[in-house]
Amino acid sequence: MVVGLNMHGYIMDKIIEIEKDIKTLRTQGATNVALATLAGIRLGANNNTKSVFQTLYKVAKALAYARPTEPLAQNAVRFIFQKESKDADFYLERCDCYEKMIYDAKAKMGDTGVEVIHDGGIYLTHCHSSTVVSMFVKAWKMGKRFSVIATETRPLYQGRITVKELLDEGLTNVSLIIDDAVASLLTVHKTRIDAIFLGADLLSYNGFVNKIGTLGICLTAKKLKVPVYCTSILLKFDPRPFDYQVIEFRSGKEIWSGAPKGLKFYTPVFDYIPYAENIKIISEKGIIKGSKINSLATLLYSFIKEKTHAEYI
Repeated sequence: MVVGLNMHGYIMDKIIEIEKDIKTLRTQGATNVALATLAGIRLGANNNTKSVFQTLYKVAKALAYARPTEPLAQNAVRFIFQKESKDADFYLERCDCYEKMIYDAKAKMGDTGVEVIHDGGIYLTHCHSSTVVSMFVKAWKMGKRFSVIATETRPLYQGRITVKELLDEGLTNVSLIIDDAVASLLTVHKTRIDAIFLGADLLSYNGFVNKIGTLGICLTAKKLKVPVYCTSILLKFDPRPFDYQVIEFRSGKEIWSGAPKGLKFYTPVFDYIPYAENIKIISEKGIIKGSKINSLATLLYSFIKEKTHAEYI
């Protein structure tokens, strides 16, 4: 929590509101959480304080770690606070630089992703990934004609966001299925799926993290040798060894708000998916295997493996 900071009331209230929005999922998606973190740092930089570094670092840490599986925001903290400065403008410039880094990487990744979308293709996607949506839209606007099948993605129905955005952009062959229909769709009904496109909240050495339900989809795809493309910029790489304790659990009310008293729930938000032969990562460095992520991410963004100045003090 952002507490104990000497800030003007309005600025403090806005920063607390940003933190609350991240925690309650009003702000969703890795990019949006990272941008919200940058917005909080910028707000803090507008506050007159003698301890610029310590104040802004506390704000950044609280926002970036409000949800544990947000390395895109957490790597922003690593990048921005490598050095200590008494000048707030220094941190504002670092925020601008990191934001540009995100958009440049996403643009390169999008160009790569469009290359594997073909006329007549049938593609499955799970949850809502702004990157996956933009790839589909870009390919459509280039004149490619294909079908998209999206899962509704329980319990918060992010798949509805996906299909609405695709329809709003003019795509004409978009379907929505319940999450439990995926295995049946692929194995029993033998619907030809040319590829599965997924986002990622976190990349690690041996696997990636995405919305709950992703693991079952990937295991089915592996058995049937269906290609899986995880679309993620390498700025989402977490250099720490993956720990299942970072998987967030949500309130059972998201599943059943009027549940009988005494009912227990098991509510992980994410799955951890080990890299497999049929899984490839669409990144700003092209289409790569999971085994290459560590070396490429730390080569491209050396600050990812470095401690911030604050972690030494």
